[in-house]
Amino acid sequence: MTKRTNGILTGIFFILAGVLFLLRNVLPIGFGTIIITIAGIELLTAHFLNKSLLALILGSYFTYWGVLHIVGFDGIMYNALASSAIFFIPTIIFLILYLTQHKRGQLTWLCLFALLGIDTLLNCLTGIDAIGTLLICIGMAFALDYLLGGTYAYTSRLQLGIFLIIVGLLKMTDWRTYMLYVIPSALIWIGIVLLIKAASKGDK
Repeated sequence: MTKRTNGILTGIFFILAGVLFLLRNVLPIGFGTIIITIAGIELLTAHFLNKSLLALILGSYFTYWGVLHIVGFDGIMYNALASSAIFFIPTIIFLILYLTQHKRGQLTWLCLFALLGIDTLLNCLTGIDAIGTLLICIGMAFALDYLLGGTYAYTSRLQLGIFLIIVGLLKMTDWRTYMLYVIPSALIWIGIVLLIKAASKGDK
C-alpha cells in the first residue's frame, strides 16, 4: 500500500478507537466488539482505496456484527437481526458495489437480498407466514429490477414479479388451500401481462 493509503487507514483507526472508547462510558461495549468494529470499517475503507473484494466482504461482515453488538438490542431483536445477517451482509456488499460501479446486476442482487433480509427479520419478530412473504419479496425484487433498471424492454421480469406477489398474497390468506389459488393467480397474471403488453404498444 502507498504512504497515502497507510496514512488514511491509520488516521481512521485512531479516530474510531477514540470514538468507541468514549462510547464505553455510556454503553457496555467490550474490547472484542471494539476490535471487530474497527477492523470492519478499516477493511471497508481499504476496499474504497484499493478496490479489494475480499476487504469488502470481510469488512461488511465485521462491521455488521460490531455495530449489532454496540447498539445492544434486546434478546428478541438481536436474535432476529442475527438470523437476518445471512441476507443483510450481502445487502451491504452489493450496496457498496452498486454505489461504486453502477452495474445493473448489482442493483438486482441488492434489492433481492435487502427484501429477503427484511422478510427474515419480520418473520422472526412476528411469526407470520414465511412462505407467503418469501414469494412476495422475490416478486418485489423482480419488479424493482425491471422498474429501476433504466430500460423497459424486458417485461418478463415485471410479469414474473407480479405473479409471485399475487401467489404470495393468496398463500398468506389460507394455509390449507392455497394451492387452489395458483390457477386463478395464473389467470390474473396472464390478464395483467396482456394489459402491460397492450400498454407498451400504445397506439401503434
